[in-house]
Amino acid sequence: MKHSFCIFSALAKHWFRSKTGVFFSFMFPAMLLLIFGTVFGGAGAQTYTLHVQNLDLVDGEPTELSSALINILDSTGTFKIENLPADVDIADYVREHPSFTDYRILVIPENFQQKAMDKSIYVRAGVILDTLSFVVENYGYTMTENQVGSIENGMDVLKMWRENMGSENAEILLLTDEGDTAAPIVRGVISSVINAFNNEMIGVEAVVSVSENQLTQRSFKAVDYYLPGYIAAFIMTNGIIGVTSNISEFRRNGVIKRLAATPLQKSSWIIGNLAHQVLLAFMLMLAMIALGWLIFGVQAIPGPYALLLIFMGTVVFCSIGMVLGGIFKDVEAASAAGNAIAFPMMFLSGAFWPVEMMPDFMQGVARCMPLYYFHDGLRQIMIYQNPTQALVPFAILGVLAAVFVYLAIKITKWKEL
Repeated sequence: MKHSFCIFSALAKHWFRSKTGVFFSFMFPAMLLLIFGTVFGGAGAQTYTLHVQNLDLVDGEPTELSSALINILDSTGTFKIENLPADVDIADYVREHPSFTDYRILVIPENFQQKAMDKSIYVRAGVILDTLSFVVENYGYTMTENQVGSIENGMDVLKMWRENMGSENAEILLLTDEGDTAAPIVRGVISSVINAFNNEMIGVEAVVSVSENQLTQRSFKAVDYYLPGYIAAFIMTNGIIGVTSNISEFRRNGVIKRLAATPLQKSSWIIGNLAHQVLLAFMLMLAMIALGWLIFGVQAIPGPYALLLIFMGTVVFCSIGMVLGGIFKDVEAASAAGNAIAFPMMFLSGAFWPVEMMPDFMQGVARCMPLYYFHDGLRQIMIYQNPTQALVPFAILGVLAAVFVYLAIKITKWKEL
């Protein structure tokens, strides 16, 4: 242990002496938190520009129903409504405005109000007919023949009148760019508004309602829920890429070759490196959390269980870096291997977005990655305050830590370095 402490002390001093290295070491977690925290965990609601061309005019003025629809869309807070004149040809307008990219245009056609009102009456009449038919079939035995006959005669008259009503839907047209990634969101919001608009038109009352309650006791912001993933991703990249680069640099400078000539054992060298990386990971993680608290007001602060899991995760990913450093002798090859492992794991493990958003086969791939269990365990502990749900991540990371530390000791060719 004395030798391991000496290695740890020497590596720590070497790191602190490099002002540039210290600066960029702190910059990486800070940028990770600021960029992803702002993109995924920002408090402000996302708004989308929606151009609306209203062709449903009477004497040059928009009809009452079309104006009401535009006002409802505007009141959702999701859209920034931009009106296009009715005499504008959309195809020409798009061609003449090269900066008009990711366009979203909603076209309200002529006779929208009339068709919508005719269809609402048609639907209401159908509801009345269905209701009367249900009453006769199920409760006709409680009525006299004259009462039943009167209802049936009224139904026949209503059917004849309904057949003469317009049954054509009042369709609106949504035009989107095929490369617009926000198009599904825009389409979904507009569909929800149209469904509510339809229910209001035919006088439908709510039968089922949704109430909401929080699973967690504390009131977290959006960035709090992403913070465990940020911490896990940072520790993973710092462990795999950082350690691999360090080992390669020590080999290039001849440091390891000189150490191999001393009585120092491989295990002491590896344990010293792991201890240094654990300290570095905790320091940079605390800097990330402090920055998150100052800028975003995060409340998900790691407790004892989370710190223990972070320690285990750091050992796992740093030992993976030691293994890569032992396998690849060429500096560029070792660096490329570290990047090839770290970056796919960062984006495929669900650290930044839910795994459920991925295809089924990708979800299976994500659940084979240690980073998945790392950030999932941190989320269970830091957000849901439920350490028992992190037992599987604890067990998996514990086994992986033992395996990769053993492999690092075995793969490192001390005499050949």
